[in-house]
Amino acid sequence: APLLESRVCQYTRTADRHFLLGPHPRIHNLFLLGAGSGHGFKHGPVVGQYAADLMTKGADIPPQWRLDRLF
Repeated sequence: APLLESRVCQYTRTADRHFLLGPHPRIHNLFLLGAGSGHGFKHGPVVGQYAADLMTKGADIPPQWRLDRLF
């Protein structure tokens, strides 16, 4: 039978499988949040609220989510 449709499922994750969360190291007004594929949909609301608190209240970023752990 001919192929009638195809879909792509985007999947993002880090090597250590933790989220990425924090300010961009060189672009002052850019905040990064990602690598939640597979389980990000269920954590999205809480991680989104946490990111908002980081940007507005200056909360601490957990070490396992910090961007600098990858450099």
